[in-house]
Amino acid sequence: MKGEWKKTVLASNFKNKFSLLVPNMAPGFPYAMWPKVADEGKTAPHILVAGDGDHTAHIMTHTGSLTYEREPIVDIGGTVGALTWADLDNDGWNEVWIPNYDKSYVSLYKFSARPA
Repeated sequence: MKGEWKKTVLASNFKNKFSLLVPNMAPGFPYAMWPKVADEGKTAPHILVAGDGDHTAHIMTHTGSLTYEREPIVDIGGTVGALTWADLDNDGWNEVWIPNYDKSYVSLYKFSARPA
């Protein structure tokens, strides 16, 4: 591929938790996803970010052309590994698995509509 590519930073200033063995390990992988299953491919995706060394799973919400607002889902107190999601209960909203590599467990978080 040839051409000029413009870099756009969508999020920055991830703060790595202290680690003697693995410094500066944040952020981890980003994933395009839609909390509401019916929105997939019809609206701009949210971006899930495995915070990795910052011990936090994040969600980034689209606010405009290539702009996103980042919010923490949860600080799990350990390295956040690879994330995945599915609509387990077939209610139209995805659930997301958040693994804690340091403490050997996986948590499940559910998306839903905002309260009225």
